[in-house]
Amino acid sequence: MHHHGLHYAPDPSSQSVCTIGGNLAENSGGPHCFKYGMTTDHVLGARIVLPDGSLVDVGSPAGPRAPHGLDLLAVFCGSEGTFGIATEITVRLCRDQQSVRTMLAAFSTMTAACRTVSDIVAAGLVPAALEILDQATIRAVEASVYRAGYPENAAAVLLVELDGPDFVLAEEAEEVRDYFRAHGALTVDEATTPTDRKRLWKGRKGAFGAMGRLNTDLYVLDGVVPRTRLEDALAGIAAIGAKHGVVMTNVFHAGDGNLHPNISFDGRDPEQTRRTIAAGREILQLCVDLGGSISGEHGIGTEKLDHVSMMYNAADLAVMARVRAVWNPTGLCNPGKVLPSRGACAEVAKWPQMVAKVLDVESDA
Repeated sequence: MHHHGLHYAPDPSSQSVCTIGGNLAENSGGPHCFKYGMTTDHVLGARIVLPDGSLVDVGSPAGPRAPHGLDLLAVFCGSEGTFGIATEITVRLCRDQQSVRTMLAAFSTMTAACRTVSDIVAAGLVPAALEILDQATIRAVEASVYRAGYPENAAAVLLVELDGPDFVLAEEAEEVRDYFRAHGALTVDEATTPTDRKRLWKGRKGAFGAMGRLNTDLYVLDGVVPRTRLEDALAGIAAIGAKHGVVMTNVFHAGDGNLHPNISFDGRDPEQTRRTIAAGREILQLCVDLGGSISGEHGIGTEKLDHVSMMYNAADLAVMARVRAVWNPTGLCNPGKVLPSRGACAEVAKWPQMVAKVLDVESDA
């Protein structure tokens, strides 16, 4: 849409492979959501097929949502396919900004990078993106096809993108550079051309792909903490990684505290897998203990069913189940996902036995 001067603002990191339907199902985020909001803020309407085959239209594609009606679109957004299937989605497109400035600062400590983020936000600046990569991620990126020229001696790099009118950006960019200097930035790289900007983003966008150089499998976590607790979270994550003897990397949306701790491991090794899962559980518990959440944008699915109780009690879950039952009364849509309800038609505890039965049937066929 850029030839029309329009774009879809959330800009998910996996934009080359993800779908709008997947974005709606998970209420996905992305680097630019700090300024522009999550998927739910950019979806105007959807046509949904309910489990009984009937069609329902939610939202108001022609304009703003009704101020006093039930916001069914917002309820559907993030329901992970357990309410129905969206077959048509109308999204809001935003006008391209007049100018964009992208800067990359390298720091000798992760603490300095995190404190720079806090200072930028506390000053009232609202960058389009605030992204941090740690040293292990930087080195993986620089050894891969996603090489972006990040300094490999840095403990962390902070990618800051500003957008808006030219006359505003000149002042804001100077303020950001002041915070870089105040926290002892080792180097500052600023994109001066669209090609430069693409290069600086290349490493961030390709970070997860670059992890393939570290091992055969990657466990990507999706916890959230208050921005003021980033330092505590990262120190805790490092300690948990060391405790379980796993290889940790961190790349995250620093502006909204959405962490993506990554554990590289060999999934063929049962012991490595066990340690990876144990470390992941502790990291998510740490996020909750710091006032955060077990998911910022990737959802619950089946992977985090056992973690939901970290945040919600039985009464909370009962209310959510009642809401789901309005849309999906017989549990036909995406069974066994999101809510760890017992006694449902797709009770999680029965999945291993169900899989075994399927395999038995296939082996008999």
